[in-house]
Amino acid sequence: MPTRAPEVPGRAEAARAGRDPDVAAWARNGRPERLVVLRPGTVALVRRGVVVRRLYPGPGAVTPGWLSANAGKGWITYTPGTQPTMRVRAAILLTPGSALQIRPADGTVLMATGRTAASGTWIKGSRAVLDLAGATLRSAGRGPARPYLAMGAGGRMDIVRSSVTGLGRAGPAAQSGVTWGRGSTGSAVLSVFHGNRTGLRLTGAHGVRLDRVTVTGSAEDGVVLNGDRGTTVRALSAVAGGRHGVVVGGTDGRVLTGVATRANRGTGIKITPQRRLTLTAPVSDGDGSGGIRLMSCASCTVRGPVVRATPAALTVLGADSRVTVSEPDLTGDGSGTGISLAAGIGGATVHGGRAAGFARAVEVAGARVVVDGTTLSDCATGVAVRGRAGPVALRGLDVRARRFGITASGTTRGVSLSGVRIGGTTVKGLSSASPGLRVSGGSVTGALTAVDLRGSARLDRLAVSGAGRGMHLAPGARVSAVGLDVLARRKGVDADEGARLDLTDSRVRAAVALSGDGSVRRHGATEISLPPFPWLGLAALVALGLAVLLQTVHQVRHRRTASPRVAAHVRNTA
Repeated sequence: MPTRAPEVPGRAEAARAGRDPDVAAWARNGRPERLVVLRPGTVALVRRGVVVRRLYPGPGAVTPGWLSANAGKGWITYTPGTQPTMRVRAAILLTPGSALQIRPADGTVLMATGRTAASGTWIKGSRAVLDLAGATLRSAGRGPARPYLAMGAGGRMDIVRSSVTGLGRAGPAAQSGVTWGRGSTGSAVLSVFHGNRTGLRLTGAHGVRLDRVTVTGSAEDGVVLNGDRGTTVRALSAVAGGRHGVVVGGTDGRVLTGVATRANRGTGIKITPQRRLTLTAPVSDGDGSGGIRLMSCASCTVRGPVVRATPAALTVLGADSRVTVSEPDLTGDGSGTGISLAAGIGGATVHGGRAAGFARAVEVAGARVVVDGTTLSDCATGVAVRGRAGPVALRGLDVRARRFGITASGTTRGVSLSGVRIGGTTVKGLSSASPGLRVSGGSVTGALTAVDLRGSARLDRLAVSGAGRGMHLAPGARVSAVGLDVLARRKGVDADEGARLDLTDSRVRAAVALSGDGSVRRHGATEISLPPFPWLGLAALVALGLAVLLQTVHQVRHRRTASPRVAAHVRNTA
């Protein structure tokens, strides 16, 4: 049986002289008002720098139940009943080789808050074990010094099928909630972390397993992974946090799968500087300031991201960022940007997927950008290329935008379109002032002006149809076109004074095929003509007119016919 040791006269004096290791531990750990020091085979109760009692547990892990039975009411107390509770009023330090185990039999473990850091409670250690299985751990009280859990070098903290609520205080990162520190390991499995300052923090930890973990209502970030090694993640959710949902950085070669965030005030998933990240099937739903944000992420890959109802679905920024995004599924709320590739990045490639419901589906301001095979729909603008962007290659896009299909400003360079289909726009399909624009294949359908060019461009095999004005060339524009096919309702090509267009083996059909004071030169088998006459529509009109004429003749002849006489004996002629 564990026994309780009597207080030893003179020990306080020895402690004050610095010769007692338990008091030295008290001094190194913030001088708490009450400190329980767990060592293998012994437990010291230190109050305000004095060891007031020593306890001697048996071999193995110590439990809060054993401490409550032996330490006394001022330290840890147990209240039985239908909802038993354990009240912890002291900080607990796990020294090397010690272990603390919390189980369902301990009931709800309530850790007291303090008005000052010294009066608060916590559980921490290094080269020790903290084991929560089926446990419920909560803070109790309203003081600012809330409790926290932290494991340091060589330590192990496992939290399985447990609930941890209301932990974390302002100050050092290790006190922010539940922390695996540098050199520690362990796991969180099938557990919920609610209302902590930071839900979970891994800083320099190694081999930690996060499996089916939910973090909700954090005052700051939900989950922070920084400088950790070998972390495995499965079904990690961060919901309704005060800042970002999941913040990831400081580790090269990281692989994360199944991260989901929802309704956080900041960004759902924030990636800080690192290399060779692989982020698979991340989900962000309704996060306040953005879905996925990659900052200075070099040689990183994002596969199958799903982002909904946020003003900035996926953003790549920062020096040296080189990111590949495949099969994104992005849905906005009518505002903001679907994919933002900022100035200063090293390069970005987007393959496939879709972006719908944004003010701008894709915004490009960076260099070495490729967007390939992506569907952009229900957006005010499909693609906006601006700033010092370039080179930029847009390939096989299907753009269905409300106002502008693709725009490129005059400060951009090396913009090319290949097999791009633009339709449904009401203002302009393709609008470019970018010098050296190249368009190969593809089509532009509809809009007031299908193609508006204010810089030099080369167009190969581009089809333009269904627009009021097929193409407009601003003063100074120099454009060459091969295999261009324009079919417009009013004007085919409208070239302002000072503009020049060279047409080779092309066709322009409109009520006014060529207009303006610019120069249009025709080469090869170029055809300039009226649009094809709508013979089918004319036949329909003729048929309709003939039917009206026959009906009119019939009515006239009917009026000239005398009415039939009624026999004299017939009285009812109504």
